[in-house]
Amino acid sequence: MIEQHHIAAELIETICKNITENVPVNVALPRKGLLHIDKLLPFICVYRFKERDVYFSRLLKTQASYVIVDESIDISHLLEAIRLMTSEKFDTFLILELWPNEDSLRNQFQIYAPKNKSLETVNALSDGFSEIKKTLSNVSCKIIQTEFRHPKHLTSLLDINASKKSGTLIIGISIPVVYKNTYTNKLFTLFFRKFYTIFSETIKRAVYEFIRVQTTDAFENYLMLGKTHIDEVTLSSDAKLAEISEGMSFLLRVTPVNSNEEWDKFEQNQFKTVPSFKYRLLAIDPELEKRKLYNIPLDLIEDPTIAFILRGKRLEIEKQLIMLEERGTDNFRFIGESLYGVIREDVLATAEHILKVYPQTENIKSSKRLNGVEFAAYAQREMNHYVELFPDLDLGIEIRDDVAGIMVSKSKLLINIEMDLDANRCDALIQHEIGTHILTYCNGKSQPLKQMYEGFEGYDQLQEGLAVIAEYLVGGLTVNRLRLLAGRVIAVQSMVDNASFIETFDMLRETYSFSERTAYYITMRVFRGGGLTKDAVYLAGLIDLMAYLKNGGKLEPLYTGKFNVTHIKLIEELLYRKVLKEPILPRFLDRNDVKLRLQKLREGITIVELVN
Repeated sequence: MIEQHHIAAELIETICKNITENVPVNVALPRKGLLHIDKLLPFICVYRFKERDVYFSRLLKTQASYVIVDESIDISHLLEAIRLMTSEKFDTFLILELWPNEDSLRNQFQIYAPKNKSLETVNALSDGFSEIKKTLSNVSCKIIQTEFRHPKHLTSLLDINASKKSGTLIIGISIPVVYKNTYTNKLFTLFFRKFYTIFSETIKRAVYEFIRVQTTDAFENYLMLGKTHIDEVTLSSDAKLAEISEGMSFLLRVTPVNSNEEWDKFEQNQFKTVPSFKYRLLAIDPELEKRKLYNIPLDLIEDPTIAFILRGKRLEIEKQLIMLEERGTDNFRFIGESLYGVIREDVLATAEHILKVYPQTENIKSSKRLNGVEFAAYAQREMNHYVELFPDLDLGIEIRDDVAGIMVSKSKLLINIEMDLDANRCDALIQHEIGTHILTYCNGKSQPLKQMYEGFEGYDQLQEGLAVIAEYLVGGLTVNRLRLLAGRVIAVQSMVDNASFIETFDMLRETYSFSERTAYYITMRVFRGGGLTKDAVYLAGLIDLMAYLKNGGKLEPLYTGKFNVTHIKLIEELLYRKVLKEPILPRFLDRNDVKLRLQKLREGITIVELVN
């Protein structure tokens, strides 16, 4: 019999006070124990240890409510106090006691549950754990109906009969330790990431079924049972990644500083001499940045969703740092292909289709043209709207002579003083730059994670797709704009097929009727640094976004920050969990003509029908 020690009444009182006041509980218990309660929830996961398994502890830490405690500590009073705190809001309380199983049945999940009760909860556990089979085929799951729902060498957390009267359900779960070598104690790291992601989701789904059936306080979605508050390790890791990404200024470092001068020479040489591009000197040491990158303890992040997002960003930064080292070589292009992907068949086919339907550049003779100062005056009206909504951010417009056309830098709209713009394109460009790029930056700035404004891995793809859709929605998407996106894809494919700079330029000019200057700038962007396939993702983003909207996807979450199409479900999860705040939406969505065009997108118009 294990001698039992009790938790001090004063500590239990403090814990209950925090729960009542909706303050996250993160309390150290005697003998290296830990209690965590993110918010008021009708369940808790319990792990009683003799010698604490650090990896098993990490499984429980994926949940919003858990206690990890030395088996000599009596936590029955603590559990009853927590149950009483939650009983004011919820009718019943669920205790999931989990323990690692290293015996002869180590490949089997065993779920110890009452007979013919809470079948939805038990089945959700069984179905969830069975997902492990897809990676490890010899894993099985067994449901055992019994009143014995705790490790063999311990006593029950609560008396089963007493727990029935108080509306408390106890389910025991024996977890097979398949995620490490039990002889050497070495972790199968990559498999463990998948294992704890499945574990995290399975517990939440099971608890959701329990709440849905047993209590009156229905949660809209099982994801709402996840953590709301972000711990210091996660916030610190996120901040360090953002700092490295920002300091790298990748696109600035791979964009020529002499593209205008080289155009003049290229034209004078009758387009026969390959331009000689120069780049900014690197103000960072990529090797030192990579060392900093891998000193960030992403393995300590308890939230599987955020860990996945930050790992993806770390991989992108690492590849971009290698590309900076390889700038001007063939390796630059090959690493870029692994980062931005090769051109999808559907994207190439769409680009060719666009250029077939619209074989010529459209010459629009507008009755009115705008210079940089005039365009800035129109843009300022839109900017003023967001200045009121985001008073803490430094939003502004700058008219300069060192930028090409129009571009966004964080919260600033930069306009070339000499620009000459068709007035009919004014609204479309404003909604592209301010209503999309600046607004998503501002919404991202309002979130707790810095990646929301710095940008997730591959965020350009959705950002540009969303910005082009904004042009269509306000009635300003032109043939020339669509042709430009298609031309970039064709140029990337040409480079990947080992065509030269001049061959690619000639093809754009002669086969696809782009003007000499436009063909030059498309080719320059694609061949910069040694070959950058990134320009193909803009059309891919538009295609994916149109498919997403046609399939019933919601437009609103896409304005939460800067991320890719592949992250939408993760963003929706973080919104459900209230980790992220609901975004402020662009005001052009309130226009009646915009609502009609959005409905057309949902009905599934083709890409060539986007031209207004």
